[in-house]
Amino acid sequence: MSKIKLLSDQLINQIAAGEVVERPASVVKELIENSLDADATRITVEVAGGGIQLIKITDNGCGMNREDALLCLERHATSKIASLEDLQAVRSMGFRGEAMASIASVTNLVLRTRARGEESGTEIVASGGHVSAVRIVGLPEGTEIELRDLFFNTPARLKFLKSEQTEYQNVVDTVLNAALAFPSVAFRLVTSGEEGLRVAFDLPAAADEMVRIRGVLGKNISEDLIEIFYGGVNLKMTGYIGKPSLSRSNKSMQYFFVNNRPISSYVLSYAVKQAYHSLIPKERHPAFVIKFELEPTMVDINCHPRKTEVKFKDEREIYRVLLAACSKALQSNVLTPKISDSANLNYNQERREDGLRQSLSMSTETASARQEATVMDRPVSTPVTVGFDEISHTSEQPKLNLYQSNYSEETSAVNPETSEKINSEVESLPLLPLAQLNNSFILCQRGADLIIIDQHAAHERIRYNKLMSEEASDEKAIQPLLMPVNVELSQTDIAVLNANKDVFEAMGMEIEYFGGTTFAINSVPSFLVKNNLEKLLLGLLDDLRGGVNMLTGFKGDFSARKEKIITYMACRSAVKFGDPLSHQEMSALIEQLEKTEHGRSTCPHGRPTMIVLEASELWSRFGRKYTGFAENEKFRDVNC
Repeated sequence: MSKIKLLSDQLINQIAAGEVVERPASVVKELIENSLDADATRITVEVAGGGIQLIKITDNGCGMNREDALLCLERHATSKIASLEDLQAVRSMGFRGEAMASIASVTNLVLRTRARGEESGTEIVASGGHVSAVRIVGLPEGTEIELRDLFFNTPARLKFLKSEQTEYQNVVDTVLNAALAFPSVAFRLVTSGEEGLRVAFDLPAAADEMVRIRGVLGKNISEDLIEIFYGGVNLKMTGYIGKPSLSRSNKSMQYFFVNNRPISSYVLSYAVKQAYHSLIPKERHPAFVIKFELEPTMVDINCHPRKTEVKFKDEREIYRVLLAACSKALQSNVLTPKISDSANLNYNQERREDGLRQSLSMSTETASARQEATVMDRPVSTPVTVGFDEISHTSEQPKLNLYQSNYSEETSAVNPETSEKINSEVESLPLLPLAQLNNSFILCQRGADLIIIDQHAAHERIRYNKLMSEEASDEKAIQPLLMPVNVELSQTDIAVLNANKDVFEAMGMEIEYFGGTTFAINSVPSFLVKNNLEKLLLGLLDDLRGGVNMLTGFKGDFSARKEKIITYMACRSAVKFGDPLSHQEMSALIEQLEKTEHGRSTCPHGRPTMIVLEASELWSRFGRKYTGFAENEKFRDVNC
């Protein structure tokens, strides 16, 4: 008996579904592409349970007659190609004829369609790929496909889906990609649940591409976009790139289209980022919407099962054109700031060390004079309110001694017997602020040691611990706003906000729908009142959007999402690199940091809040020998 057997059509379709239908968003993508190929000008997508329970696509396209409706459920049945030559010059969105058959094999399907000019339509009911009923029905011209219980007959595949909210977010991204690719087509996304139907967004057809971009990405983003263009014989490129201020911590605001097909490309993304060299930090990513139109023979769109990647015949040329167009647009529209070596984040290690040596070589007299002047020039009894909790200071300031140790030319090392005692004594001494370096680091003295504090990381840790403590004790201070702050959001940000609205409310941020794509912030935690709330909310949503993959690991766990938002709030509201601080503000931050019991040495992300340059290391750098503290003796200067 032969061991090799032919697979059944049903099993073949389910195997093919593993390549084409990865998740609900994959189904939505394939069905939208079919609607677009049917010349639809209006497409409505309805989902429930993130698309796992229900996906319903309705269009006003050309529709199908009874014969074609039955054929479309068969494997490799297509109207798009007939020969190998057709495959090499595909202009339609779909073409392989396997999507409908694969989708039908893993869902309960109802297909309703009416061809243009026909008096009646056709309804087909199928389950797991088996047709159970074919009826004549009345309906408008076009096609409606209703799918329920995705992967109902393949539980192993169902188990690997993420949370409903994550799957819904992927559906949102898929529909918005199609909306950006085809601005002349109206797109509507509807969600259904216990509260009934809710319109997530309704984008009317737009003759102007910028109108569609504004509808998808929001007004604020669209106003900071720069147009790019390249027109060649076989290649045309149009689109918009964001100003450096629009850079993101992730690639969520990057859209590539090849002949209206949304694609991802590491090489092309890298080309765009290269154009921003020195304009944005290395860890940031530019925002853009870029479209390529080229001859089908110049690109292979059949190299990926889900058609999300393509192969260019001459990728180097595409790269060159893209980089040149983006660079030219940025040079014409953005004045690149001139950054001195002392402020340049990309300077090398040698320059960093030189800068530190220069700062530390300042004479004792000059440093003391500056410190005394700083203390005397500022009021010392007013509470600190800029960026920190209110802390009052008395008029008595501790006297600062830059040299608090004895020096001996003959002694070459600290006595081991007194080392532990010296360390203990140093740790018990207060941190005394000396100056601020580059408006980013606070230089402090503890004993004879130099302490360098990262002001942002330190304040971030203070804020994080305070928020976590308030959450644990349920003693949050909430501040209603006298005037609500309106924020314009993109459709993607709206989806993220809706997904995490319960957490925002638990944190004391009341955010209400105002109309269109505008939301109103009505209340916030008290410590956030003085922040730019619009910028804060957009930053939080951006951070959450970038952390969506991480969040899926928690399956939507409320506590995990809340802690993540606390981390982002602490980061977004903390004093920033580049913020100038008065002596009192530095003192306030240090005082709060000293009171922080947990994790004081690192920020919530694990970066250090401070580093120590011990006196022994500092003295050795200047060719001197350090002996440590002299017992029962005041600190003094010797051998200047």
